[in-house]
Amino acid sequence: MALKRRLSDPNSHVECDLTSIDPNKILFGGQVGPVTVKGRSWKSPLGLTCRAITATVTECQLDMGKVISKQKLVLNTPALGSAMVALSDTDFGNFITHPLMKPPSPPQLTNKNSINGNINADKNKLLFLRENVSLDPSSGIVTFYGTYAGSKWKFMLQRNTNISDTNEDKASIHASLVKEEEGSIIQDVDAIEKALTKTTSKFFNEMDLELDGTFLSFNDMQLTEKGDEPSVMISLRIKVIKFPSPGLEF
Repeated sequence: MALKRRLSDPNSHVECDLTSIDPNKILFGGQVGPVTVKGRSWKSPLGLTCRAITATVTECQLDMGKVISKQKLVLNTPALGSAMVALSDTDFGNFITHPLMKPPSPPQLTNKNSINGNINADKNKLLFLRENVSLDPSSGIVTFYGTYAGSKWKFMLQRNTNISDTNEDKASIHASLVKEEEGSIIQDVDAIEKALTKTTSKFFNEMDLELDGTFLSFNDMQLTEKGDEPSVMISLRIKVIKFPSPGLEF
């Protein structure tokens, strides 16, 4: 119920499955779990949405002294688990533009042949765009857009099929120029495309979101045609240091 109250859509569905309940383990050892939370049609107050989510934490070690004295769930050790999130094209657009998602800062290209020197500092920031996201399960590609250096860029995200001992990245991104804005002269498109490709790929593979003590990191991805519309399935690792505060909005 606490989680459902945080969601802004009254039609959001939340289901919690608490298994292996042993009163003695809870009382004397503070052991609870596994705990699985499932949801459908989630929408948070800050606009984070998803078609479906399943998150499981294998075991929680509660500090029963503090639970009793402070009437608050406190962990003795971090709880580990995993989650699978299904996102539509609209959900993905909401995800990459959510306040928690701070786009990476591409390397500053100082070579005079790279970017016209008149571009101001704000335009040198990479900003992802919510609109025009597309999911193509047949190719396994998520296409989205962003602005950088006064121009619009296309990003094509897909599961990395070339994983090796020297490249363990699960996702890869290719960036390409779509449109230059008026007054913006980019002289070395190839250099910027390579820089954006490298930094956005690194950003997704090393993504680590924090929800007030709960950390979510990228693990894997795939696209599917199941359901009413295509979805991108994102696998996440979970590490809970502490439970989010009651008033937290995300």
